[in-house]
Amino acid sequence: MSEGLVQNFEYIAAHIKDYIDEDKLFSTFETDDIKEILKYATLNANDFNTLMKQSHSTIKANKLYVCARDTKVSIQNYEDVVSVLKSVKKYMKIRILNGVINFLKQTQKENSDSAAKIQQLQTELSTVQNQKQKSDQELESLKTQLNQTKEDNTRLKKDLQDIETKFNQITKQINQMPQQTNQINQQTNQMPQQTNQMPQQTNQDAEILKKIMEFKNSDKFYDIYKFFDELSSQGNQKMILKAYQEGLWKKTSPKLGKFDDENNIFHYASESGNLRLVKYLIQCGCDKEIKSKWQFTPLIYASREGRLDVVKYLISIGANKDAKDYEGKTSLIWATIFNRLEVVKYLLSIGVNKNAKDSKGLTSLLWACNHGSLEVVKCLIAAGVEMNSKNAYGWTPLSVAQEKGHPEVVKYLRGK
Repeated sequence: MSEGLVQNFEYIAAHIKDYIDEDKLFSTFETDDIKEILKYATLNANDFNTLMKQSHSTIKANKLYVCARDTKVSIQNYEDVVSVLKSVKKYMKIRILNGVINFLKQTQKENSDSAAKIQQLQTELSTVQNQKQKSDQELESLKTQLNQTKEDNTRLKKDLQDIETKFNQITKQINQMPQQTNQINQQTNQMPQQTNQMPQQTNQDAEILKKIMEFKNSDKFYDIYKFFDELSSQGNQKMILKAYQEGLWKKTSPKLGKFDDENNIFHYASESGNLRLVKYLIQCGCDKEIKSKWQFTPLIYASREGRLDVVKYLISIGANKDAKDYEGKTSLIWATIFNRLEVVKYLLSIGVNKNAKDSKGLTSLLWACNHGSLEVVKCLIAAGVEMNSKNAYGWTPLSVAQEKGHPEVVKYLRGK
């Protein structure tokens, strides 16, 4: 991913509500991009719940969890807490939240009931105070009822004490609410740890990531290639991409001599005919024209070794069919040198430069005559190659075949 795209994620995150309102986020962006966008976004509870609902028909629960786990959600009240947790439970299928949600709902109900009781007691207290004030005002004019009034006052005082006792109990309950909230927060903080224990795939990914980190400091080229091959056989595109991003594909094969080439994992996969891995590496972003120390491209390697399916795939994605190595040899020349008849036929059929010369002036036909590859010679001539081309020393295809002792090729050329 380029730096420009990473910066765009912040812009998209700032305007994410437009995508949510139009239900376009999951249809517009790939899963990995959505994950990066949500890292920068801050959603309110309603937008988060809408986003979760929109994901239901597009993305599986485990991938949704990976995408949304870093999302920041603005919570304003208990209702927001409960609604967000319900969405997480429903669409990410984290059923362990059932207990937390029920606890929050019960706490919310108890708080609401407590508030109602406080309001009721305050109303009763106000009524009692009004009655007391009225009784005091009537005291002077109702001396005959003094004793009864005193008894009333005593009763009212007792009622007031009962009310105050209840009020103190409610106040104590209110004061205990932060402690209960902290307990809820602790339970919420434990959720990621519990969630991480759920899928076995997470443990497998952790082992693969560990191996990637180990291979970063390793020169074991063939072990690294085998690691890529195993990941591709499992269809594990996510871990192949991670290994690619960590640069493992750039590891080069060991040199047995000073004239040996230095090819990377992509070159070796093309050379070995590992079409599956070649496709995965292209999807990760490998340059289809990347060259080795001796300027071999993946197409040249595949052509030289006769890997027709890899050759066809690389051509289908736009590989340069006439690319040359450090000696000026093309894919057609290398296929000819190694007598890869089917590859030669295919390359000619797609219009490669059939008369291309290497740095010594040798064409594909001259090389075929040099090695006595009669069927390749026939194929090249049928395709219309220049029969009388000469190398830097003035040798023609016929003179080369005679010099190298290939009578069948000589006979065929003379018949033309």
